[in-house]
Amino acid sequence: MRRTGMILIGFGYAVLLIEALRTANAWYHGEIESFGLTEWLLIAALPVLALIWWRYLSPFGKGRGQCLLPEEPGKRKQE
Repeated sequence: MRRTGMILIGFGYAVLLIEALRTANAWYHGEIESFGLTEWLLIAALPVLALIWWRYLSPFGKGRGQCLLPEEPGKRKQE
């Protein structure tokens, strides 16, 4: 049950992020003639959605070293 819930939450997040990106793109290109509540909410939510993606889902997020070379044995980290 928990796994199904996480899949549904992930799917909902992905749909929301894609719709926010599509709305922001249409706004940028002047394709939206009149803004409704939905458009305002999607554009306002885009920075929060992007931050969640960058911080927790992308390979560049905090504490993730997917893009880093592995450390050599015997070397200390420089602080």
